[in-house]
Amino acid sequence: MMWLDVLFQGCLDAAQSQRLSRPARILCIALISLVFLIAIAGLFLLSFVIEGQSLLRRVGFLLLGLGILGYYVQFLKNFLGGKKGEKKP
Repeated sequence: MMWLDVLFQGCLDAAQSQRLSRPARILCIALISLVFLIAIAGLFLLSFVIEGQSLLRRVGFLLLGLGILGYYVQFLKNFLGGKKGEKKP
């Protein structure tokens, strides 16, 4: 599991790096987006689809899913929308 954390952090750093080519940064952003979307979909499925869970557990999964969704939107704003006002030297 530690290798997954290293891979994820490396992809985040590579996506922020200006030394990498544009296609490599897009690939890193796509990989990170895939991980986020799998996590969000899994948590929402756990909170809405699985039968026989207590209400507290469903609310917990829902809140985790909403938290990850918020973090993902922040991630997209930083990487995709944050560079509009910057001037290139």
